Amino acid sequence: MCGTLKDYTKIVVETDEENPVTIAEITADDITPADGYRVRMTPTYD
Repeated sequence: MCGTLKDYTKIVVETDEENPVTIAEITADDITPADGYRVRMTPTYD
């Protein structure tokens, strides 16, 4: 995958199975994890 986050409208994180399960959806305004999962964000440090 190339580019930066500004090049995408949504990122979908899912399992690698025949019938994938969505783990999280990430947009510029929101992060929605599936039940039982959490998303951790790391800020930019100067």
